[in-house]
Amino acid sequence: LGRESEVATVLELITDPGARLVTLVGPGGIGKTRLAIAVAATAQVDFPGGTFFVSLSDTDDPDMVLPLIATALGLPTVFGDVHSVLARRLGEGRTLVMLDTLEHLVTAAPAIARLLEAAPELTMLATSRSALHLRGEHEVPVMPLPVGRTADDESAPAPAVELFLERAAAVAPGFDAATIELVADICTRVDGVPLAIELAAARIKFISVGELQKQLQHRLEPLVGGARDLPARQRTMRGTHDWSYALLGADEMRLFRCLAAFRGGFGREAAEAMVRSTEARGAADVMGALSVLVDSSLVQAGPGATGETRYRLLDITREYGVERSVTAGEFDALRRRHADHFLARAERAEPELRSRDQQQWHARLLEDEGNFRAALTWALEQGEGEVALRLAGALWMFWRWAGLFAEGRAWLDAALAAGADCPLEVRFQGLWGAGWLAFHAGDYLRTGEVGEEMLRLLAGRDDALQRRNALTLVGNAALADGRSEAAVDALAEALAICSPLGTSWQLATSQLNLGTAELQSGRGTEARELFERALALYEELGDQHFTARVLVQLGYAAFSMGQPAGAAIQIGRAMEICAELGDGWSIADGLEAVAALHSDTDPHSASLLGGAAERLRERIAMRPHPSDARINGARLERARKQMSAEDFEVAWNEGRQMPLKSAVGLALNAV
Repeated sequence: LGRESEVATVLELITDPGARLVTLVGPGGIGKTRLAIAVAATAQVDFPGGTFFVSLSDTDDPDMVLPLIATALGLPTVFGDVHSVLARRLGEGRTLVMLDTLEHLVTAAPAIARLLEAAPELTMLATSRSALHLRGEHEVPVMPLPVGRTADDESAPAPAVELFLERAAAVAPGFDAATIELVADICTRVDGVPLAIELAAARIKFISVGELQKQLQHRLEPLVGGARDLPARQRTMRGTHDWSYALLGADEMRLFRCLAAFRGGFGREAAEAMVRSTEARGAADVMGALSVLVDSSLVQAGPGATGETRYRLLDITREYGVERSVTAGEFDALRRRHADHFLARAERAEPELRSRDQQQWHARLLEDEGNFRAALTWALEQGEGEVALRLAGALWMFWRWAGLFAEGRAWLDAALAAGADCPLEVRFQGLWGAGWLAFHAGDYLRTGEVGEEMLRLLAGRDDALQRRNALTLVGNAALADGRSEAAVDALAEALAICSPLGTSWQLATSQLNLGTAELQSGRGTEARELFERALALYEELGDQHFTARVLVQLGYAAFSMGQPAGAAIQIGRAMEICAELGDGWSIADGLEAVAALHSDTDPHSASLLGGAAERLRERIAMRPHPSDARINGARLERARKQMSAEDFEVAWNEGRQMPLKSAVGLALNAV
C-alpha cells in the first residue's frame, strides 16, 4: 500500500545490468522486506536464472551469509570453497538473490562484493537498517507510509490509514470506518511505520478507536521528539512496543519475555518449556497467553512442515523482548533454558533418524534449525563445552541428512575443542559424527584420524560399541584409500563386536560396511550374503534410507556376479524408495545406480542420468561413497565407449541441465 513509486524505482534499478547491488535502507518495521518481495515477484521474468530469498535473521555469524545463500540456491552446503561453488552456480543465467535483514551482518560486505565480482550475472537486492558502503551500491531509502491524503485523489484515504483500516477490519469485522479522522491521528502518532500501525490496529479487537488514541497519546509522548542521534526504531518502534506490551496481562508479559530466546520459529511445546519454573503452570495457561500475543500481532502464527502450528516473533519484536527480558534480569536464565530444551529435543530425535519415522523427525529438526544454532552459539560463548558437544553430537546425522556438511563440521570441531574435558562417552559421540561428516565431504584422512583417536581413548576401557564405531571409521577410511583387505579386517572386527547385540541398526550397518569391503575385494558372493542380512534388519527397523542404500549394493553385487536381471530388480526397488524419500543424498545414489544399470543397454540414458547425478552432488556438496564411485565409473566407461566422444559429452551436459524432477522420472521409467 502506498509503495507504487518505490516499487517502480527499485524495479528499474534491479533490471538495469549496471546496478548489481541495490539496498533498501530504513528502520525496523518500515516495510523493507514486503517491498523487496513485491519487486522480486514482479521482476521474475527478467531473471531466467531464478529469484531467491535468503533470510539472515536466524544467524549472528557473518561467515554464514554465503552458506545460507548456497542453501537458498539448492546448494545446502559445500566442501572446500563456498565462494567458488556459488560463482559457478550463479553463472548459469541472470539471477536475483534477495538478502533479507542484513544490518547485523554488515562485516560480510567484502565477501558479498567478491561474489558479485565473480558472478557477473548476479544481482543482489538487500534489506538493511544501514547501507553496506560498497562500491557500486545503490541505496534506496524506505520511508514511512504517507499519513495525509494525496493531491491526486483527496477522497481516498492515505496509505497509512488504508493499512490500519484493512488490518482493523480483519480482526474486528464490524469496525466503524466513520472514525477515519481518529485513525489518521493514530497513524500520525506512530509516524506511519507499517509495523506500528499493524500493532495498533490489532487492539481494535479489544478496545475502541477513541480509547486507543488516548492510550497512544500517553504511551508515546515521552519518546516523540527524542534525541535525534537515536535510530528511528528507538524513537518510534520502542514506543509502539512499550504501549503494546503495557496492554498485556502479567502472564502474557512473562511469556513474551520468554519467547525472546527463540531464533526462527517455535512450537507450542517449546513455548511451554520456556515458562516452566518452580511454580506449576499448565499448557492451557501458556496457550491462552500465546493466543493473546498472536491476537496482538506480537507473535506470528502459521502452519509448520509437520502440520503443527509454528510461531515466530518479527525481528524487531524479538529485539524488544530481549531488552525487556534483560531488564527483568531473566535473559541469561532463559538462554540456558532454551539450550537445555533444544539439547533434549536433539537427543530425543537422534535415534529416531534411524527409525521408520525418520522423515518426520528430520522435518521437525529442520524447523528448529535457527534454534539449534542459537543454542550452540550460547553454549560455546558461555564455555558450556559439554552442552555444545552433546548438542553437536546429537545433530550430526541431521546435518548429514540435510546436506549441511560444512556447517556441521564447523560446529563439531568447535564443540570438540570446547569440550576437551568432557566425559569420554560425550566425546565419542562427537568424534563419531565428525568422522562421518568428514567422510561424506571427501576428507578420508580426517575420518581415519578420528577413528584412530577413538581407539587411543579406548585403551584400557571396556566399551564394545565405541570400539565398533572406531573400527568402522578406520575401515571405511582404508576402503576409500583403496586398501580393501585392511578395510575388511577392521570392518570384520567391528561386525564381530556388535553381533552379540542382536537386532540393531549398528549390526545392520556393520554388515553393510563389511559387505561393501568384500565387494571391493572381488568377493561378490560373500558381499551379497552380508547385504541380504543387513536388508532384513533395516526393513525390520523401518530405516528406509539405508534400505535403499543396501538395495543399491545388492544391485552392484549382482553386477559383479554377471546377473544383470537381478541387479535390475534391486536397483529398481532402491530407486522407488529414493524418489519417495526425496532427499538429495538418496536420489543421487539412485540416479547413479540406474545409470550403471543401463550402461550396456541404453548408454544415452546412462549418460543423461550420470550427468544429472553429478550436478545434484555438486548442489548438495556430498561426494559419492568411494566404492560406489569405482563401480559407477567403470560402468559409465562402458557407456562412453559405445558412443562418440561428442555424443557422450552432449548427453552428459544435457543431464546436468535436466530438472531434478525430470531426471527422477527418467530413472523411474528406466527401472
